[in-house]
Amino acid sequence: MTVREYTRLQLAECQLQAAIGLFISGRDRFAVITLAGAADVILSQLAFNKDKSNFTDALIKQEICNGGAERTRAEHGRAINDVLFINDMKHMDKEEDGFVDMDPEECAFGAIMKAMVNYIAIVGRKHPNVAAFLLWVGRNMDPKKYNLSSDPNLKHEDAQNP
Repeated sequence: MTVREYTRLQLAECQLQAAIGLFISGRDRFAVITLAGAADVILSQLAFNKDKSNFTDALIKQEICNGGAERTRAEHGRAINDVLFINDMKHMDKEEDGFVDMDPEECAFGAIMKAMVNYIAIVGRKHPNVAAFLLWVGRNMDPKKYNLSSDPNLKHEDAQNP
Protein backbone atom coordinates (compact mmCIF):
# COMPACT_ATOMS: atom_id res chain seq x y z
CA MET A 1 0.00 0.00 0.00
CA THR A 2 1.31 3.42 -0.98
CA VAL A 3 0.44 6.26 1.35
CA ARG A 4 0.11 9.67 -0.26
CA GLU A 5 -0.77 13.03 1.24
CA TYR A 6 -3.86 14.88 -0.02
CA THR A 7 -5.06 18.38 0.71
CA ARG A 8 -8.59 18.85 2.00
CA LEU A 9 -9.30 20.77 -1.21
CA GLN A 10 -8.22 17.77 -3.29
CA LEU A 11 -10.52 15.49 -1.28
CA ALA A 12 -13.47 17.86 -1.65
CA GLU A 13 -12.80 18.35 -5.37
CA CYS A 14 -12.80 14.59 -5.93
CA GLN A 15 -16.06 14.17 -4.01
CA LEU A 16 -17.72 17.07 -5.85
CA GLN A 17 -16.52 15.87 -9.25
CA ALA A 18 -17.82 12.35 -8.51
CA ALA A 19 -21.19 13.83 -7.48
CA ILE A 20 -21.35 15.92 -10.65
CA GLY A 21 -20.38 12.94 -12.82
CA LEU A 22 -23.14 10.82 -11.31
CA PHE A 23 -25.64 13.65 -11.65
CA ILE A 24 -25.01 14.57 -15.29
CA SER A 25 -25.00 10.91 -16.30
CA GLY A 26 -28.39 10.40 -14.63
CA ARG A 27 -27.11 7.95 -12.04
CA ASP A 28 -27.58 7.42 -8.29
CA ARG A 29 -29.10 10.62 -6.85
CA PHE A 30 -28.65 9.42 -3.26
CA ALA A 31 -24.90 9.00 -3.80
CA VAL A 32 -24.85 12.47 -5.40
CA ILE A 33 -26.42 13.99 -2.29
CA THR A 34 -24.01 12.19 0.02
CA LEU A 35 -20.89 13.04 -1.99
CA ALA A 36 -21.86 16.67 -2.57
CA GLY A 37 -22.79 17.03 1.10
CA ALA A 38 -19.43 15.64 2.21
CA ALA A 39 -17.56 17.90 -0.21
CA ASP A 40 -19.56 20.87 0.99
CA VAL A 41 -18.55 20.38 4.63
CA ILE A 42 -14.89 20.68 3.65
CA LEU A 43 -15.41 23.46 1.09
CA SER A 44 -17.47 25.49 3.53
CA GLN A 45 -14.71 25.39 6.12
CA LEU A 46 -12.01 26.13 3.54
CA ALA A 47 -13.94 29.18 2.33
CA PHE A 48 -14.41 30.33 5.92
CA ASN A 49 -10.69 29.81 6.62
CA LYS A 50 -9.86 32.10 3.67
CA ASP A 51 -12.22 34.78 5.04
CA LYS A 52 -14.58 34.18 2.12
CA SER A 53 -18.31 34.21 2.67
CA ASN A 54 -19.48 30.62 2.56
CA PHE A 55 -22.95 29.54 1.42
CA THR A 56 -24.39 29.27 4.92
CA ASP A 57 -23.05 32.67 6.01
CA ALA A 58 -24.46 34.32 2.88
CA LEU A 59 -27.90 32.83 3.57
CA ILE A 60 -27.76 33.88 7.22
CA LYS A 61 -27.08 37.49 6.16
CA GLN A 62 -29.88 37.34 3.60
CA GLU A 63 -32.31 35.91 6.15
CA ILE A 64 -31.47 38.65 8.69
CA CYS A 65 -31.85 41.36 6.02
CA ASN A 66 -35.29 39.93 5.23
CA GLY A 67 -36.31 40.18 8.88
CA GLY A 68 -35.67 36.56 9.85
CA ALA A 69 -34.48 35.38 13.22
CA GLU A 70 -30.75 35.23 13.82
CA ARG A 71 -29.51 31.64 14.13
CA THR A 72 -26.06 30.17 14.60
CA ARG A 73 -24.10 28.91 11.62
CA ALA A 74 -24.57 25.33 12.87
CA GLU A 75 -28.35 25.74 13.23
CA HIS A 76 -28.69 27.33 9.82
CA GLY A 77 -26.40 24.78 8.15
CA ARG A 78 -28.35 21.90 9.68
CA ALA A 79 -31.61 23.43 8.45
CA ILE A 80 -30.28 23.75 4.89
CA ASN A 81 -29.00 20.17 4.98
CA ASP A 82 -32.41 19.04 6.22
CA VAL A 83 -34.14 20.77 3.30
CA LEU A 84 -31.80 19.00 0.87
CA PHE A 85 -32.02 15.69 2.83
CA ILE A 86 -28.24 15.60 3.16
CA ASN A 87 -28.57 14.61 6.81
CA ASP A 88 -31.07 11.88 5.97
CA MET A 89 -28.49 10.24 3.70
CA LYS A 90 -26.11 9.87 6.67
CA HIS A 91 -28.17 9.63 9.86
CA MET A 92 -31.21 7.90 11.32
CA ASP A 93 -32.65 8.57 14.77
CA LYS A 94 -34.17 5.78 16.90
CA GLU A 95 -37.68 7.18 16.71
CA GLU A 96 -37.76 7.43 12.90
CA ASP A 97 -39.98 5.04 10.93
CA GLY A 98 -37.34 4.25 8.31
CA PHE A 99 -38.93 6.18 5.42
CA VAL A 100 -37.89 9.41 3.70
CA ASP A 101 -40.23 11.41 1.45
CA MET A 102 -38.14 13.54 -0.89
CA ASP A 103 -37.46 14.55 -4.49
CA PRO A 104 -34.02 13.01 -5.14
CA GLU A 105 -33.50 14.98 -8.38
CA GLU A 106 -34.07 18.36 -6.76
CA CYS A 107 -32.10 17.49 -3.64
CA ALA A 108 -29.15 16.16 -5.65
CA PHE A 109 -28.97 19.31 -7.77
CA GLY A 110 -29.37 21.50 -4.67
CA ALA A 111 -26.61 19.65 -2.82
CA ILE A 112 -24.23 20.11 -5.75
CA MET A 113 -25.08 23.79 -6.10
CA LYS A 114 -24.62 24.36 -2.36
CA ALA A 115 -21.14 22.85 -2.56
CA MET A 116 -20.42 24.70 -5.81
CA VAL A 117 -21.02 28.11 -4.19
CA ASN A 118 -18.31 27.33 -1.64
CA TYR A 119 -16.03 25.85 -4.30
CA ILE A 120 -16.37 29.02 -6.39
CA ALA A 121 -15.48 31.13 -3.33
CA ILE A 122 -12.20 29.22 -3.15
CA VAL A 123 -11.18 28.64 -6.79
CA GLY A 124 -13.24 31.21 -8.73
CA ARG A 125 -15.81 30.92 -11.53
CA LYS A 126 -13.12 30.54 -14.21
CA HIS A 127 -11.73 27.30 -12.75
CA PRO A 128 -12.15 24.58 -15.43
CA ASN A 129 -14.27 22.35 -13.16
CA VAL A 130 -16.60 25.23 -12.33
CA ALA A 131 -16.83 26.58 -15.87
CA ALA A 132 -17.57 23.16 -17.34
CA PHE A 133 -20.31 22.39 -14.83
CA LEU A 134 -21.92 25.82 -15.13
CA LEU A 135 -21.91 25.47 -18.92
CA TRP A 136 -23.65 22.09 -18.58
CA VAL A 137 -26.16 23.58 -16.14
CA GLY A 138 -26.90 26.45 -18.53
CA ARG A 139 -27.62 24.02 -21.35
CA ASN A 140 -29.51 21.37 -19.41
CA MET A 141 -31.35 22.95 -16.48
CA ASP A 142 -34.28 25.37 -16.51
CA PRO A 143 -32.67 28.83 -16.23
CA LYS A 144 -35.73 30.48 -14.66
CA LYS A 145 -36.51 27.69 -12.22
CA TYR A 146 -32.95 27.71 -10.92
CA ASN A 147 -32.32 31.46 -11.40
CA LEU A 148 -29.16 30.82 -13.39
CA SER A 149 -28.83 34.53 -14.14
CA SER A 150 -28.77 35.27 -10.38
CA ASP A 151 -31.60 37.78 -10.81
CA PRO A 152 -32.55 38.94 -7.29
CA ASN A 153 -35.98 40.04 -8.56
CA LEU A 154 -36.90 36.78 -10.30
CA LYS A 155 -40.37 35.61 -9.32
CA HIS A 156 -41.21 31.97 -9.86
CA GLU A 157 -44.43 31.35 -11.77
CA ASP A 158 -45.49 28.64 -9.33
CA ALA A 159 -44.83 30.76 -6.24
CA GLN A 160 -47.65 30.70 -3.68
CA ASN A 161 -46.92 34.18 -2.34
CA PRO A 162 -46.01 36.62 -5.15
